[in-house]
This record gives sequence, structure tokens and C-alpha cells, in this order.
Amino acid sequence: MSPGRLRNCRCYMDRAFEYADHRFGRRRNERALAPEYAELLKLLPDRWERGKLRRLFHFASEQAVAAQDLNDSFFDQFLSHLKRTTLPNPQTVDRETRKLWNRICETVPGWPGRAVTVPSYVDQWVLATEAFPQSLWDELDAYLKRRSAKATVQIDDLLSEVELFGDGGEGPIEAQPIRASTADLIRYRVRQFASALVRTGVMKAEEIVSLKTLVGPHVVNAGLKFFIQRAGGEKQKSQIRGIASDLMMIARLWVRSPESDVAKLRLMVKKTRPEHHGLPESARRSLAPFRDIANVRAFLACPDAIVKDAEREKMVDSVIANRVAAALWMKIAQRAPLRINNLMKTDIQANILRSHTGKDAAVALYYPPDQVKNDKALEVPLSRATVEMLDLYLRKYRPALIDVSSSWLFPTQDGGPKLASVRSADIQKLMRQYIGFSINPHSFRHVAAKLYLTARPGQYEIVQRILGHKSRNTTVKYYCDLEAEEAFKHFDAVLLKLEAPSGKEDR
Repeated sequence: MSPGRLRNCRCYMDRAFEYADHRFGRRRNERALAPEYAELLKLLPDRWERGKLRRLFHFASEQAVAAQDLNDSFFDQFLSHLKRTTLPNPQTVDRETRKLWNRICETVPGWPGRAVTVPSYVDQWVLATEAFPQSLWDELDAYLKRRSAKATVQIDDLLSEVELFGDGGEGPIEAQPIRASTADLIRYRVRQFASALVRTGVMKAEEIVSLKTLVGPHVVNAGLKFFIQRAGGEKQKSQIRGIASDLMMIARLWVRSPESDVAKLRLMVKKTRPEHHGLPESARRSLAPFRDIANVRAFLACPDAIVKDAEREKMVDSVIANRVAAALWMKIAQRAPLRINNLMKTDIQANILRSHTGKDAAVALYYPPDQVKNDKALEVPLSRATVEMLDLYLRKYRPALIDVSSSWLFPTQDGGPKLASVRSADIQKLMRQYIGFSINPHSFRHVAAKLYLTARPGQYEIVQRILGHKSRNTTVKYYCDLEAEEAFKHFDAVLLKLEAPSGKEDR
């Protein structure tokens, strides 16, 4: 079912519900607004703000409530009304409407009414940092600082930082330096686990004074049960495994727990490790359209079609420029399937290499080890067609995206790098518009592996280099099943040949 057809069906359902029971209101109210609210909408120059408040104003008009009387109690009634409609996310609509109302009350002169309470519908089970003793975070910061240090050898030193960070008695402990983003994740996981211990009554917050209080086997086992219950009884979740692994590393590297305790923690990590047999189901479903060669061709032609439509426009604004930016991202990711964070953090000066100036220059993207997930330098040459689109984007469209000087390839208006989640939404929206289906940016890597292995079965080394995997085993583990279709086609061809009567093998 197409998105347009689905919207029509929802509209028909709205009308049927309203006909059956007046409490089910239509999402698009065609009744006239009260004069007061019609005048208030005229005070808002932003079309988006007018659209967001129109539903609230229609409800207030029907209830004959003046704007100056819109308080928390009325907004609670508005939320109850939203829940009786077919809106998929009434709580989100209510929250966004309240936030907009408060902002307008503060910024629009003469606006009637007063600010209202904005509720939070998120399960806030993670306690604030201040809820725990500061000694816990001081020790954690010291641990993360040590883990983040690069291995260096000075003139008078015979041991590297990794060796100095060993257990001292049984040889060096191998612990690769971690990135800043990984350190932030570990810090949050420790806070999650400490909060789980408090929520389940295993410990009081004031009792968690050091990392040693968190890594005892009995404490870890009790705390992980909280996350298993939240996951519906499923143990093999990446979140649970990540917390267990971080606690095991803290016990091993920092607390220096007895080997018997570390062995128990290792066993917990093993039991919570998700099993990977090829690609996950969600990734397999995203690759289903690429079983049809027509979809493959449409996918490959999509970026050029977007740019072609943009070139027909008489003027370039930020909307058109953003579409071209998304098209360029798709073009690069098709020919050079990089991780989305690498592409979004591409610096024009630092990460783009040109052989010389001019249209015929050879261009490549280069990322040093500290910018790559597996700490392995990555240099990717760009095709001639990709370079042409890149030059067009830099010359004509990128200036319309920014108001200040910026060196990011994909900048925001204030000059910072565009968020990966925002770019992902842009890409999927354009794909649905142009080719009728969409995949998330990370799936571009899966598509690259599928298309190459379909044409060249067994050549995992090439796929490993294309995707930038550090180990061939990683490539084989995830993509070994992608050759199954071609294997069955060859097998079917053999059977057809055996079935064919003599002289009719070519049927």
C-alpha cells in the first residue's frame, strides 16, 4: 500500500468513526474557528506555527473557552480529546502544542493566556548524576582517562601505556585505547546500572561510593535482572551485553578483582551476547527490493534524478540545496559505502584530497585512524560522476545552506555539521518520493555487499576493503548468506539441465 493510499484509508476511517460516534473527531476539522482564535492566528507569521495551533484552537472554539482561560486543566481535556482520535501519537502532539503555546506566550506581544506545564511522557528511571556520591564519578573519570590514553613509549620508558595498565603479576592486559564517544557511552552505562540498583532496592544511592561497589558478581547479576525484565525476559540484547562488558572491564582493569570474580563476569557477558548469524531480519527486509534489477537501477539513478530536478528550478534556496546535499550523500554512499558518521563529519579541507585543481582532478576522501571506527586509516577514491556532482554542490548549492563560514561538507545554517539522524530522514523521504521505497543510510553498506557478492560470489576480500572492515571474518559473518540466492539459481539451473530431455538442455 502506498503512503497516499494509507492516508486516504485513515481519512475514511476518521469519517466513519465520527459518523458512528461524535466523540471521535476528525483530524482535519472543517468547522469555522471562533473569531478570537481566527484573529490570533493572524498574529503568527510562521505557517508551521499556525498549523500546529489550529487543532487546539478548533477544540477551544467548540468548547467555547476563551484564549485567556487556556490552562493546565484545559490542556488535559485537549489531550483526552486527542486520544479519542485516530492520531498515532496523541501525547507527542499534546507535548509539542504546549511547548509552542509557551513560546508564543513569551515572544508575541499582547498574546492572551499564560504558560502551561509541559509533561514528560518518558520513563525517567535513570537517576541524575547528582543523586550519587561525587567520589563515584571522580573515580570513573580517572578510569576513563586512563583508558582513553594513547599507547606511547618515551625515551626512558620500556613499557607502553597498555603494558603499564596491566595487572602487574600475570603479564600485560590488552586494552585498546577508547574513543571519546565510547568513554561517554561507558559513563552513561555506569549511571544506568547504578540507577537500576537503586530502583530495584539492591543498594541505596549514597552507598555507591566507588566502582568497586558496582562490580561484584552478585551485584552485577542482580542489576542485570532489571534490564532483562525491561526487555521482556530476553537476555541477549546489545544494551545488556554492553553494560555487562563494561563492568567486567572495570573489574579487570581498574578494580583488579580476583580472577574468580572476573571469570563469573565473563560468563555473564557471554550469556548476554547476541548471536549473529548473518544479517539481522530488519536488514534482510530492507534488502528485499534489491532482488529486482529494476529497483537496483532506480536506486542507482535516484541521486542524478534529484539533482536533475533541482537544476530545473529557477532559484536556489535552502530547501532545494538540502535536497541536492542528500543526493550527493546518496551518490557517495553508493560508490563509497562509508559509515554515515564519517560522511557527516567530512571536512572539505581535511578529508577531501585532490590531485590538482581543475575539472579533471582525481578526488578521494581520506579519514585518519582517529576518525574511523576500527582505528584504520581509510582512503576512498571517488568516481568521475561523483566528483562532478560534488563540484556542482560546492559551487552552486552548498552556499545556500549556511550563513557563516564553515568547512563541513554537509553544514547546518549556523556552520556546524548536520546531524546524522536529520540527514537520514531526508534521504529516506527522497527515496520514497523518487523510487517508492527507502532504506536507512547504514543499509547502503549492506546493498553494496549484496550487489558485489551477487556478481562476484566468494570475493569477501574485496567487500572487506570496500566496507573498511578490519577483519575478513567480520565480512564473512555478516554477508555469507547474501550468496544463497545465486547459489540456488545455479542449483536450479543444474536441475533443469538434468530434467531436460536430450537435445533440449537449453530450455
